[in-house]
Amino acid sequence: MHEVRITVHPGLASEIAKLALEVGIDRVTVCPVYVWGPDSDAEIVSVETSTPRAKAFLDRLMSFGAVDLAKSSVTTREIRAILGSRPAQEVTYPAVEPLLEVFEDLWQLNHVTPSYVVRALVAALLLGYGMLRGDVISLVVAALFLPFIAQILALGFGLWASDWRLARQGAIALAVSMAISVLAGFFMALALGGPDRFDGFKSPLVSLVMSLAIGAAAGLSSADDAGRRYLIGVAAAAQSGVFAVWIGIALVLGFPETPPRGSTRRRRAHAPTSATSR
Repeated sequence: MHEVRITVHPGLASEIAKLALEVGIDRVTVCPVYVWGPDSDAEIVSVETSTPRAKAFLDRLMSFGAVDLAKSSVTTREIRAILGSRPAQEVTYPAVEPLLEVFEDLWQLNHVTPSYVVRALVAALLLGYGMLRGDVISLVVAALFLPFIAQILALGFGLWASDWRLARQGAIALAVSMAISVLAGFFMALALGGPDRFDGFKSPLVSLVMSLAIGAAAGLSSADDAGRRYLIGVAAAAQSGVFAVWIGIALVLGFPETPPRGSTRRRRAHAPTSATSR
């Protein structure tokens, strides 16, 4: 459920209200206001409706061309409840998020600020400790706030929407997270030493299937009010961050030797299987 609020010059509110009615919104609030700053009169159009209708209204509003963003503003916010004439089953339907919210939410989560760097560093250090000491609790806690899911989504969404600035910002934030994770693994291995007790790596095929499934769930969660997004974020962070931290650890402790393909099978084939074979 969302409220959409548009502040425009006087005279445009009635046209915008008609657009809201055309997409099925049955109640539109219009009120005159005085805007300090530009020092001018304005009108506010406000609707409170289900998520799908809010998206339809915003799509219609942007294509209508009546709103000049240089002189107007459009804001949205998620609301907890709407008590009105429409049934709760209809009002609470969770899909689909307005594209404007998805876009700006990804931008907000991909600014590389000092708090972003500290959060990534602390999470990666916890992840490195959990891998070196086999501490499952540290692994789970680290995955809770390791920044990877929003960065991957920003990169993918930017490429899909041909928004190269968002794609570049997502790529920069993702590169920062990866670099911090490698460095954290490196320094944790220097401080704690070996061995690396983490043995949770899967085969390439299983890892590919898991990554595709997590990516699909994460993408759908960004377009839906339902579900618990932070849990999907934990899965994506664990899938992405573990490998980067492991590289940092391996730079100190050494990369494991990979046996030649088929060598294990040949050893098993020549090994005795019973007392009779001896």
